[in-house]
Amino acid sequence: MKHRIYIIAALLAVATVGTAQSFRNFQVSAAAEKTVVSLDIVLDSLRVPSNRFRAFTPIIISKDGTQQQRLKSLLVTGRTQEIVFEREGIDPLYAGNCDKVRRYNDTPQTYNYTDIAERQPWHNGAEVVMECDLCGCGDVDKSEQIPLGRLLPPDPYDLVNLVDVVPAPSKKDRNLHGSAYITFVVDKWEVKPDYMNNRRELRKITDTLDVMVADPNVSVRQVKIHGFASPESPYEHNRMLANNRAKSLTTYVSKLYNLPASVFAPAEATPENWIGLRAAVADMDEQTLPHRQQILATIDKVLADLDNNVTTKADRDEHAIRANYPDEYRYLLKEVYPGLRRSDYDISFNFSDFTLEQAKEIYKTKPYQLSLRELWDVAQTMEPYSNEYNKVMQTAVNVYPDAPEALVNLANVAIRQKDVMKAETLLERAGDSGEAQNARAVIAIIQKRYADAEALLQKAAQKGVNVSKNLEAIKLLK
Repeated sequence: MKHRIYIIAALLAVATVGTAQSFRNFQVSAAAEKTVVSLDIVLDSLRVPSNRFRAFTPIIISKDGTQQQRLKSLLVTGRTQEIVFEREGIDPLYAGNCDKVRRYNDTPQTYNYTDIAERQPWHNGAEVVMECDLCGCGDVDKSEQIPLGRLLPPDPYDLVNLVDVVPAPSKKDRNLHGSAYITFVVDKWEVKPDYMNNRRELRKITDTLDVMVADPNVSVRQVKIHGFASPESPYEHNRMLANNRAKSLTTYVSKLYNLPASVFAPAEATPENWIGLRAAVADMDEQTLPHRQQILATIDKVLADLDNNVTTKADRDEHAIRANYPDEYRYLLKEVYPGLRRSDYDISFNFSDFTLEQAKEIYKTKPYQLSLRELWDVAQTMEPYSNEYNKVMQTAVNVYPDAPEALVNLANVAIRQKDVMKAETLLERAGDSGEAQNARAVIAIIQKRYADAEALLQKAAQKGVNVSKNLEAIKLLK
């Protein structure tokens, strides 16, 4: 993780001592277990006699005033004083921990000051002042102290390290499922496009295939049609009708497209759609179907027989429902049975593989055609955690809602946006990869659950994730 600023001075405005010099851009940052203080000391208006010097020393003072830590001093010398220091040594108050700079009066001059101190527990909330020795006499009692700001507690969001999952390259095989309710003439199986609502129902299949066939990035691998009939009429008669109608629909669709014959799988059929009937009855209440429980029991008997490949009892039980519950049977025949006569279609297809430049263009209009790895590669061309980058990560989850890699990476984005609730929700489905455990540990760190965080980081480390930064963050925050 890059060096992060974690403590910012409460006072960021320019501090001045008379009109001599000013202190700007004061900030404190974390590096390992150090406190790094930096600021600009602007000397533009400071005049230093040739035989004198001025000293500037940042001091960290605890909140209760009982402890203090002097940092490196800056000695600004005149020409003669610079020679004296070289010959006779530096004043004992500053010797061994100072920088020297020669002042060229009446010229713009800025010194970029930085010092590193061992971080102490009492640093949190401590005040930083600039001790200004303007007489050059080394007498601290005569020095003036100018407040620079306070050291605020570290922000965990600036300390933690998030690790994304790099998706592996994968095939872009997809499958689309739908149902069309084609109406056939009684006891016939010829597809009549203009009969009843067939034109509309056929378009459910053809509109989808039209788009795929017209897109050069799409390859249709297989079209499979499965026909269903309702339970009225003899079972064997329904078997014949369902099989022939499924074959007829498959043939009809295949003739519309210039696709290899192998694309169209052999038609399949279910002679009587008892599973659909049971689902419909189970959703009804007793007011609609007074003998609902008895009818469900009969349907369950039929399904048990069909599971054992016993088809001879289906007609008997269907007649039993008709004879024992005639009013309810008429209701089912009118309201439910038509919906049981349907043709399910499955279209298997895939998208082309794209170069990075192609993927960047495809992402703008058809991101669903990109693999998870291609979306990741597109994101890597953007500034991490920028709006554009975050949008790609959200798109990856939209296209692949169950992909653990996409969920972890978007959770990391949510953590960066300080949306812990969203991150937790995403991580519930993200699996137990090292990156997922690391993200959960980061949330625990933010929530000050350090024991939980350490346990999660141990799991992440066992799966190859470098967790040293987050363990370091826990030490700093504790």
